Amino acid sequence: MFVDLQASTTIAEDLGHYQYSSLIQECFNDLNRIVRRYDADIYQYVGDEAVLSWSFKKGLHNNNCVDLYYHFQHTIKRKSKIYKKKYGLVPKFKAGVHGGKLIVTEVGTVKKEIAYHGDVINTTARIQGECNKYNEWFLISDELLNQLSLSSKYKTKAIGDLSLKGKEETLNISAISRT
Repeated sequence: MFVDLQASTTIAEDLGHYQYSSLIQECFNDLNRIVRRYDADIYQYVGDEAVLSWSFKKGLHNNNCVDLYYHFQHTIKRKSKIYKKKYGLVPKFKAGVHGGKLIVTEVGTVKKEIAYHGDVINTTARIQGECNKYNEWFLISDELLNQLSLSSKYKTKAIGDLSLKGKEETLNISAISRT
């Protein structure tokens, strides 16, 4: 799952470096408080984006890969007065999620780091990148969606067969929202 701050460039320009950094830290601290509840791991932070992963089974279990995102959104909403007072805004995050195989490996010699390699990483990033185009907060591949057992607290909307950058084949994408 890729979770990305909406309108981050504008927010950074409005807040300045220190306030923006403080905002991102606070948001990611809120995210960190809930990841274990949903059996997720945070792979990395890239600026205003967090990349999360699960084993396939754990991501599907109890809809963890969907419930985590909406719990994060709820946490921010619950703290909206605090965010508004400190930063003059309430942050909103968009997300994309997909499932598949990846390789976890150690790279580097001078600076060692764990790296995730695989098509699923690129595809998930591309799915998340479509959120603005379709005016949606949470997009998911139908490949993954069809393996979930979503409750009535969620509704889905078919976005369609998309040609994602760097992909030869199209991919069916849907949006998930809370009812």
